[in-house]
Amino acid sequence: MITLLGHFFRRMLTRGRLIGLIALSSLAAIVVWLSQGGEFGRGEVYPTAVTTAGVTFAIAVLILTVGTLRDERDGGTLPYIYMRPIPRTGFAAASIAGGAATAIVIGVGAWIATVLGSLAGGVDLSETFAGLSLFVTAAIGYAAIFVPLGYLAPRSLLFGLGYVVVLEQIVGFMVNGVAQLSIWRIAVSIYADIAPTVPSAMEDVLGPVTPGVTDGLIKIGIVLVVGWLVLTWALKERDAV
Repeated sequence: MITLLGHFFRRMLTRGRLIGLIALSSLAAIVVWLSQGGEFGRGEVYPTAVTTAGVTFAIAVLILTVGTLRDERDGGTLPYIYMRPIPRTGFAAASIAGGAATAIVIGVGAWIATVLGSLAGGVDLSETFAGLSLFVTAAIGYAAIFVPLGYLAPRSLLFGLGYVVVLEQIVGFMVNGVAQLSIWRIAVSIYADIAPTVPSAMEDVLGPVTPGVTDGLIKIGIVLVVGWLVLTWALKERDAV
């Protein structure tokens, strides 16, 4: 299973994708730099910037992880991978783990960009360390959704964009129950519990979601299990070609 995970990781994370997707997801770093001397207090700049940059990061993870199995199937290589003596449960776990690992790399790259933006903007670096938890947990949660989606849906990119833009950014602000299903809000709830400052902009992003590391990690764990179960079922029931 480790070999399979490594295969997915190497195939998805090419140099071009790495550079392009980190650049896409690094909008927060630009916001940190440009926000100096703006309307936010000095301690509010960093948390405000990173928590409001969820759309670009989610889209970067979507572009990367949705093709974990879809690209193998479209390229005709998935039946050959199926020949390996790996149960479908392990195959699903390796697929999601591979997608999550590549998404985490993008998340760490985006976080490093926010650190550099903080250096350029004069933000205290001690305020940036908690930001890593935001990008890593969001990367894992999104991968658990987008990897199975890529295998199940022919137009998975459109469905993924619908989740990110419509469900998370529009409906989530209007319907409290839907906000609880937002991966970005769950990740922000973890970050808000350990961040030194919780500005009003972060509270607006959270909405009805209560800050808390334990609750947030439990929710991410549930998303992982559900994604794994759905992908396991799909791999057993659907054809590889």
